[in-house]
Order: sequence, then C-alpha cells, then structure tokens
Amino acid sequence: MTLTEEIAHLLDTLGVGTYQTDGTPGGTIYLTALPDSPDIALAVAAYGGAEADSLGRWAEPSIQVRTRGTATDARTGEALAQAALQALGTVPSQRLAGGTWLGLCVALQSAPTYIGRDQSGRHEFTCNFRLHIERGA
Repeated sequence: MTLTEEIAHLLDTLGVGTYQTDGTPGGTIYLTALPDSPDIALAVAAYGGAEADSLGRWAEPSIQVRTRGTATDARTGEALAQAALQALGTVPSQRLAGGTWLGLCVALQSAPTYIGRDQSGRHEFTCNFRLHIERGA
C-alpha cells in the first residue's frame, strides 16, 4: 500500500470523506489527482520532503491535500480543506492501514490556501503536511 493510499484511508477513518480502497469509482477521496466529478472532493498527493534517514528506517515525506468545491460557493471547498487540516493536524501517532508507523503529522500552514478555480470554475484549496514515518516498523 502506498503512503497516499494510507493517508486517504486515514482521512476516511477520520470522517473527512469516503475512500474506495478497491479503486472503483465513487467516494470523495482520490489519489494524486481529482477526477471530473464529483464537484466536492479531495485528492491526496505525496511530494518531496526532507532528506531520507541514511539507515532507511525513518522518513519525513510531505503530502498535499487538494480540495475542490462547487463553482457557486467557495465555502464548500474551503470547508472540506479545513476538515482535512483539522483531522490530520491533530491526529495522534498510530499504525496506518498499510503498516507504516505515523509518528507525527504537522500542518505546514494554519489555514487552507486558495489556489483558484479549476477548468470548470470550481473553487480549489490546498493544505500541506510534513509527516514523520517509519516504514515496516
């Protein structure tokens, strides 16, 4: 299971949205990119992070949660981003669904960032997080 899958599963468990673990269409939580529908949805993507531990046990990857709301009400996307920010920014240390130990999850900003509208005019926001994880612990 990839880290993005594990975080998507965690967001589902925390009640932020619904993640289809088998990859079938539906739900509101997606991996890496947002599909054309539904309007109100979020995507989890991994990116960079700090340098890796030379022994390979610990890592500090970064993840981004990108949310989208409706074209007529920016609050829908912002509320979803705020829910993700609150849920992940306060999550306790725990074993994730794929076996990764999540030691720490730090929100890199104190509020969602508005990034504009998508090609269909829907409002989008992002939240970024730094994770401290141990694989296979």
